[in-house]
Amino acid sequence: MSKAGLISLLGFLSAILPFLGVPSIFKLWAAVVFGVAILVLGFLVREERKWIIRALKGDHQVDAYTENDANGKEYGQELETTG
Repeated sequence: MSKAGLISLLGFLSAILPFLGVPSIFKLWAAVVFGVAILVLGFLVREERKWIIRALKGDHQVDAYTENDANGKEYGQELETTG
C-alpha cells in the first residue's frame, strides 16, 4: 500500500475511533499510535516530494567520492595500473 493510502486509512480510523465501543484506554493509545504514524508518513511523503522536485529541476546530484591511500593515490587508479 502506498504512503498516501496508509495516511488515508489511518485518518479514516482516527475519525471513527471515538464512535467504536472499545475501552477508553485503547482509544487513547490507538489515537497516539495513529497520530505518530501519520506524522512519520507525512514527513516521508514531504521528503520524497522534495527529492523528486529537485531531480526534475536537475538540482539533485549524487554524492560520490574516491578514497585516497596514505600516499595520496586514489585506490581506483592504483588498481587500474597494477592490472
